[in-house]
Amino acid sequence: MAAPPTYVNLKDFAVNEVFDAKYKSNLPGIMEKAAEKAVKASSKLTLDKPKDKAAKGYSLDGSLVSLGPDKSGKNLRGECSLIISTWPGKSVKAMPSGNAALPIDDPNKIDAGDVKAVAEGCVKSAMDSATDYMEKHAP
Repeated sequence: MAAPPTYVNLKDFAVNEVFDAKYKSNLPGIMEKAAEKAVKASSKLTLDKPKDKAAKGYSLDGSLVSLGPDKSGKNLRGECSLIISTWPGKSVKAMPSGNAALPIDDPNKIDAGDVKAVAEGCVKSAMDSATDYMEKHAP
């Protein structure tokens, strides 16, 4: 019989630096949804809290380190980092990071869709490593 999927508790997602403050409040939710999507795509991980009191899993925190136009003004770039720790304890096990970029024509004409795409890309990039780690290592 196959082992039950490993529980992943999505904790805190935060934004350190973003080029325009009007996007800051929406970004944690966008990041969390991208992380949820990655966990749900894995047959070895689950977002469903286990009923067994002795169950172990992982806790996942994330931070958007930066998001804004690069120096050339031709790309919108983002960088994020994740912290994988044991659940219910808090022993840090891994710290994957990811980044993404989107070509832009004018740094003054960046819209919410561009910001969302880069934030999602960052988290997807980091979650590729995070899901790989959580699937291969028992908590």
